Amino acid sequence: MIKRGLLALLFLLSCCFLQADQSTGDTSRLYSSKPITYHPLEPLAEMANLGFDIDSLIRFVDAMGERLNGTLIIARNDTIILERAYGYLQLYQSCTNYRGVQESQLESLRLHPDNKMWKTALFDLASISKQFTAAAILKLCSEGKLSLQDTLGKLVPELPYKKVTVRHLLTHTSGIPEYFNFKYDIFDTSTFVDNAQLIRVLKRERYPLDYPSGTRFEYRNTNYAILATIVERVSGITFEDYVHDHLFEPAGMHDTFFFTELIDTTRHWPAAKRGDIYTQYAWINPEIPQPVTRGHKKNGILALYDRFNGILGDKGIYSNVEDMIRWTNAYFIQYEILPEEWVAKASTRQNTLSNGILPKQSYGYGLRLEESPTHGLLVYHGGLWDGYQNLWLYRPKDKVQIVFLSNYYNGAHAGKSDGVLNIIDNLISHDR
Repeated sequence: MIKRGLLALLFLLSCCFLQADQSTGDTSRLYSSKPITYHPLEPLAEMANLGFDIDSLIRFVDAMGERLNGTLIIARNDTIILERAYGYLQLYQSCTNYRGVQESQLESLRLHPDNKMWKTALFDLASISKQFTAAAILKLCSEGKLSLQDTLGKLVPELPYKKVTVRHLLTHTSGIPEYFNFKYDIFDTSTFVDNAQLIRVLKRERYPLDYPSGTRFEYRNTNYAILATIVERVSGITFEDYVHDHLFEPAGMHDTFFFTELIDTTRHWPAAKRGDIYTQYAWINPEIPQPVTRGHKKNGILALYDRFNGILGDKGIYSNVEDMIRWTNAYFIQYEILPEEWVAKASTRQNTLSNGILPKQSYGYGLRLEESPTHGLLVYHGGLWDGYQNLWLYRPKDKVQIVFLSNYYNGAHAGKSDGVLNIIDNLISHDR
């Protein structure tokens, strides 16, 4: 069955965030994606009958699940090996940030059946979203509508970074500063900040490059927010629509949405400062078919929606573990999204600097890469944002996939990679 598996969850720390801008308001097409075509969940008992020591994997994962609040899935190709859900959609550990909730109500709210974690619950993917932005850019390149060498002077001419190329943005070598570090009060935070406002701020403030493009590798969310704007301008439709039509739909990801489709981003509150609570009360679209989780800080307190959640490209996608398996199979294994040569480019080191130096961290297009002496090439990305702590991992040599989605930033699955991988590899050795 499955071949080797899980990985360096320690690489969770390699994450960031991003979200976006315009929403069409029409949700009818969001639920008409093709049905799942993958093999049904294989009963663990049946696997055990085939000689697998599945119990060791279950014990290890469930022990981790005592602290993990979220979902996990382990698969090979299109066969799910193990899928689990632990904890709650919201933790209700404190009355802080819950309007009108008394301390005496917390336990009943937490233990209510409707608050139990679902295997198909939606989580903010945070920086795992970046691979979808990169795939959208590469899709346009493969069709001859865009080039990796095209510059911002051509694509987004109002920005002062005329010589920055699409490739610089994809590989985090542009030198454009991190927008999370900008002063909050330069944005209109009476509602969610979107990509269009970010472009206006960059145009107005004219922040200089932190270093000449191509000379350093520094992970910056601004790069992928600008890439989302490029997708819109080249395609002529919203970023959300393009990704739905060209990535989610062909992959069969019928439970995957953007923050701008889940939340009413048109509501206005008093202009916010960091840590304000107003956005906690954003309206959630009741037509979304799966329950939506809320993120929680290390102390278990509810994490509030940040006004930057409206910026897409670097973050902003909500999905579940099953849809992420669909994505990996469609994109990396079946090549249903892009031709094989473009997927190979995405999952190969691309961040070599202009002087030929290889940065310590290997980055493709929207993907982190690690050559493990024990487990071979690992393609992965983490996601940390708004109380979420996620990891997506794919091992090309045997098509093993692991996804951890957690709405509690407590590091429950960090440092467990070697144990899981070793168990998975032992299972595979029994299968040979």
